[in-house]
Amino acid sequence: MNPSTPQQTLTLPVIQPKPITNENFERWGQVVRLPDADPNAVQVNQGTAQKFSHLAKFTNLRPAATDSANPNPTLATAEANIAIFKCYKPVQDPQFQIKLLERHSYSSQMFMPMGGDGNGSYVVVTAENGPDDKPVLETLQAFRCNNTLGINYKPNVWHHPMIVVEKPVQFMTITYESGVGLEDCEEYWFTKEAGGVQGGAAALINLV
Repeated sequence: MNPSTPQQTLTLPVIQPKPITNENFERWGQVVRLPDADPNAVQVNQGTAQKFSHLAKFTNLRPAATDSANPNPTLATAEANIAIFKCYKPVQDPQFQIKLLERHSYSSQMFMPMGGDGNGSYVVVTAENGPDDKPVLETLQAFRCNNTLGINYKPNVWHHPMIVVEKPVQFMTITYESGVGLEDCEEYWFTKEAGGVQGGAAALINLV
């Protein structure tokens, strides 16, 4: 069934993305952007560039292999994985179905567009964790980001995989990964019992 049909529009909550800001995204992580003014910026590269430091807080909650006080010795150690996500297929529909969320329990995850010119955008979707350790459907939020902005999720934040609109975007990403599936990335698929309807969709995100 098409996600924009009247039947599903009436059944599912519809969320309008808001422009992302440092303030409204703070509970989920940080917006990675060039500051308008930074008194701590320094001149580098023989005076040909400025360096803006500590734009996001990147966290690895796994203990080091040499930590003798490790409270969870079964938890695998992790290395930072610097990867590129090539989001080559922008969403063309006016609404997008949310069928799943994911989280990285032990690591931040940063997405930084490469070569962003400000003429494309992507949508970030987040939700709170509930007392049953699952995402709370009623807390879904959506944020619109132009392709000059990056975002950095805190560990354990439920979020949807990147939703690219208008034009393809390549993201450089950094995540601490151990190679142990559920420790690296946990997915939660909405079902009818969990608030989803036909096809498992739990909400619609407006993209126009």
